[in-house]
Amino acid sequence: MPWQGTTKQHKDLWQALDQVLRAHGFPAQRLAAMINDDKRALETIRQVADKARSVIDDGTLKRWHDGGPDSLLNARAHKKQAIYEFFERTAQPRTDLFRPDEGLPPGLASFAAQYSVQFARPLAKDLSDLDGNYRIFRPAWSIPALRKERVLVSRLKISTSGGFTSFTEEQDYTDPDSTDLKVKQSDDGGVLYVGGNIVLLGFTRETQGCKMYTAWSVNPIPGDGEPVRRLRGAMMGIAGAGPHDSYPFTAIRTEDAFESIETAIIRPPHRMLSPDILGDLGMEGL
Repeated sequence: MPWQGTTKQHKDLWQALDQVLRAHGFPAQRLAAMINDDKRALETIRQVADKARSVIDDGTLKRWHDGGPDSLLNARAHKKQAIYEFFERTAQPRTDLFRPDEGLPPGLASFAAQYSVQFARPLAKDLSDLDGNYRIFRPAWSIPALRKERVLVSRLKISTSGGFTSFTEEQDYTDPDSTDLKVKQSDDGGVLYVGGNIVLLGFTRETQGCKMYTAWSVNPIPGDGEPVRRLRGAMMGIAGAGPHDSYPFTAIRTEDAFESIETAIIRPPHRMLSPDILGDLGMEGL
């Protein structure tokens, strides 16, 4: 249930903190780090403080817990909401607030149980060598007549937690050839290993959209402890009426902070577009 600030929710939130910090003996510093690393919790905070870099510190968590349920009444509402909803979707550390199936079709759990072997296969391989930030390059299709001349650069973050590898891709730019066209879009999803391919399957936060990246060239291959530097393959975006074509892409690791990676539509020649990137995109000679 979304945070509404009721008396019961305040009590339930404090009890969840008590379960984690006292009953489970979970360190407050570790709990704060997990909350601050949760992108949905940070999004909730940024609805009020758009430049916030964290959700909460361990000292505040301790103060809330030590002060009892009444200590939460005067706490900031957006922080309480972020942490309450974090506990609702977090299995570890698990609290009585955990709601794994809320909003999902009732038949999904039984279907997943029936076909669990198939579902588990793409998730079995350790993909943590992919963890890090990347620039994704692909043809820009916002103006179809120019898609063979322009390249879209977006930012990609891959991270592994609890054995599951997930990703976030973001675009935030104004089309230089159509200044009325402004794009601000985020996609989140899972990273899968399917028949030697790395597959990123995600859904758009802002609209009913879906993206799938299939990388059949990965260098180096994950599993040896060496960070993956480059992925190359094809991607498809699904939004609105079809047809939905696929396009080549290449993703290159960067040491830049995720938020500092500029997203834009660019044209060759450009300092970011090396001959091998253009070759990956089928744009040789531009």
